[in-house]
Amino acid sequence: MIRPLHDPLRPHNPRDQMIRETSAFLTWALREDRGLPRIPRQRVDRGGFTTLLRRSATARAAVHHWWSRTLGS
Repeated sequence: MIRPLHDPLRPHNPRDQMIRETSAFLTWALREDRGLPRIPRQRVDRGGFTTLLRRSATARAAVHHWWSRTLGS
């Protein structure tokens, strides 16, 4: 059974909503092979995003931006 991402009877809590949405996405993404890129387990300079980095300069820029935001938080 699929539950709505936001229960209108409960007060809105952004943290709880983020957890529910992330859980729903990961359940969907991992249920079957969808050809999605793997989540990197290492920094770019240690080999993370290797497959994506080989694709194009645009992909490399997106990866750099992602790591900059992630590590800058």
